[in-house]
Amino acid sequence: MTRLNKTIAFLCLFSGCFQTVVWGQTISGKITDARQRPIDGATVILQATDSTYVAASVSDADGIFVFKSRQEEYRLIIQHLLYETRQMTGKGNDAGIIRLQPKDYALDEVVIKAERPFAKVENGLLGYDLAVLTQNRLVNNAYEALTKIPGVQEDRGILTLAGAGKLTVILNGKPATMDAGQLEAILRNTPVDRVEKAEVMYSAPPEYHVRGAAVNIVLKRSNDYSFQGEISADYKNQYFNDGGMNGNFRLSTPKMAFDVMYGANNVKKMEYIDLDSKHTLKDELHHIIQNEQLRSKYRKHDLRAAFEYNFTGKNNINMAYTGSYTPDRHNNSRTSGNYQTGNVDKYVDNQMHNVTLQYHSGFGLEIGGDYTHYTSNNNQRLYADYQDGNQSRFFMVGGQRIDRYSIHADRKHALSKGWNLGYGVSYRFAKDLDFQTYDEVAGNIQTQNTYSNLREQTTGFYVSLSKNHTTGTSLSVSATGEYYTIGNYHKWAVYPQASLTYFETPKHMFQLSLSTDKTYPSYWDMQSSVSYLNGYTELQGTPGLKPMTNYNLNGNYIWQQKYIFGLFFTHTSDYFTQAAYQSTDRLALIYKNTNWNYMQVWGANIIFPFKAGNRLDSRLTLVGMQMHQRCDDFFDIPFNRKKWVFGGTLDNTFKVNKNLSFELTGNVQTPVIQGTFDIESIFNLTAGLRWNLANDKLSLSARCNDMFDTGMPATRVRFKGQNLNMDSGSYSRAFTLHFSYRFGGYKKKEIKGVDTSRFRY
Repeated sequence: MTRLNKTIAFLCLFSGCFQTVVWGQTISGKITDARQRPIDGATVILQATDSTYVAASVSDADGIFVFKSRQEEYRLIIQHLLYETRQMTGKGNDAGIIRLQPKDYALDEVVIKAERPFAKVENGLLGYDLAVLTQNRLVNNAYEALTKIPGVQEDRGILTLAGAGKLTVILNGKPATMDAGQLEAILRNTPVDRVEKAEVMYSAPPEYHVRGAAVNIVLKRSNDYSFQGEISADYKNQYFNDGGMNGNFRLSTPKMAFDVMYGANNVKKMEYIDLDSKHTLKDELHHIIQNEQLRSKYRKHDLRAAFEYNFTGKNNINMAYTGSYTPDRHNNSRTSGNYQTGNVDKYVDNQMHNVTLQYHSGFGLEIGGDYTHYTSNNNQRLYADYQDGNQSRFFMVGGQRIDRYSIHADRKHALSKGWNLGYGVSYRFAKDLDFQTYDEVAGNIQTQNTYSNLREQTTGFYVSLSKNHTTGTSLSVSATGEYYTIGNYHKWAVYPQASLTYFETPKHMFQLSLSTDKTYPSYWDMQSSVSYLNGYTELQGTPGLKPMTNYNLNGNYIWQQKYIFGLFFTHTSDYFTQAAYQSTDRLALIYKNTNWNYMQVWGANIIFPFKAGNRLDSRLTLVGMQMHQRCDDFFDIPFNRKKWVFGGTLDNTFKVNKNLSFELTGNVQTPVIQGTFDIESIFNLTAGLRWNLANDKLSLSARCNDMFDTGMPATRVRFKGQNLNMDSGSYSRAFTLHFSYRFGGYKKKEIKGVDTSRFRY
């Protein structure tokens, strides 16, 4: 037996022993009002019969509370702002249904108004009720709601968190082997009303099986008999006209629920890239000017079916299938200029199938796994006519097959004096088959048939220790060990994590977090292959490309539960990103991923919400930071560069009445650097309106993104003989219309209240 297998066997035995000892060591119950409706957010304090404090818990959206503790006899104190405090005694592990009576706040000639807290801290996590956060805002689905969370921004499909950089989105507490784009498709087809809450973590605890900053989207569970749903349609104009339709349906009982989501989209895209390259080759300057028109047309289908069954309390099982299908995608690139005239046609057929199974026990054990099968078949034909009379052409057939499996097991135990012990194991296996074969090759163009059959394995295990005080202060520390192999590359790594949330008073909260993470390159980037965008521009793979390691330190001060002031520091060793290089051997513009020495960022951010009466609701986000990038092995032009960067976003919602609201959002960012690139400043102004009808069942919205076509920055290189200008800002403006209709049980609460990031195609 290998050392790795012995380690896994020991951990499984260790987990089983603990499970035997603490099986059933929980106390649970349900809190309702006089009409048997569940009460969310009630504080439950567990005491021994002599009034000695034991633990505290908070009821969830179903009114359920759970203590990971065993007391033969105990006392419970239940508190809630809107209900009378209740005390009771109990025996055994089932406290039953506890009903609370409402408080009487009736005062003569007096009206009390209160503003709901902007951020709710629970066990060290920043929790947001998206339904409340997006009320009257121009938000059509769960993904758009994420961009309304303080500090979260989207830039060309990538979500970031101010002060933390890359943000991982997970669903119901566990990541899947789907990539960010596939998960985005699910959330874009999920109504906001289906989301119970969003949990923001600057340093995700290890039981989430992601590292660094993350946001956990928790979907609502069934607690009544209902059939409900939503249908919607979208129209978009961005040079082309396109659009789509979506249906989302849910059938639920107190024990089970069945969800089906289907979306069909007709996508048409256009992008213009103006290139001005002063390319020096053998002491001779070649001035190359070209315009590239990139067109993409395809139909995309997304399907998700999910089933959940609740045994008792928090004891439940969840199963889901997610499919994404993009048949007959056509990408076309037409290039014209003083150096060459070219045409590239590429036809792609993509399919993704994902199956997920998760079991959550009421005693602290969670087991889950998922499987993803991804296929991409493509063929590409290139023609290029050069001004000197030469020609190049080829026909290429390629494809990718990926099978990826993931399993995990997590366990938590309640220790004495409020401490909690957690541990778990995970295993992920991926098999990647890539190939491309060239035919009909002519001209001065380099081609290479490639075939790759990679095996990737990741084995992880962690131990964590945490404590939550009744005052709200919480502490969590953990260490995750990971053994990673791909091909002949083997690596052991340890990832420490720590977070502290300190409550001086409910109005003054402090958060400090430390996280480490590794990012692995895509499978295709690690091949020795070459892909051609046109007769001048090519993409090269990088065999031996190493993963990058990120260290992140964040500190936040939260005032009045809504104003956030943060400091951050990030250091990433072996950082990699795709950068351009004018070859000194031939007239070719090469894009290639290379490992830098490091990328380092430190700075501060402020999130400042404010209101003007009952009409205007605004939020200002400001970020200032210094970037430091160094690479001693970037072709023959090493770099060591620094740059101060500032950015700001002002998000305004103007409420005309309860049914009509307008939105105006402005975003500005000063110039930044990326390797040898200088990226100019950007400004993006977006305006929209939302109109609700039929008691909020019907919704119409209109939006114009990037009204002045200034949201895509121009880039240039002026570095050690490299001279390049690129502008891709044309047609970034987009106008969209959205219609949605809710039926059945979609009732808004009153306000009192898969990873293809590493696939190629």
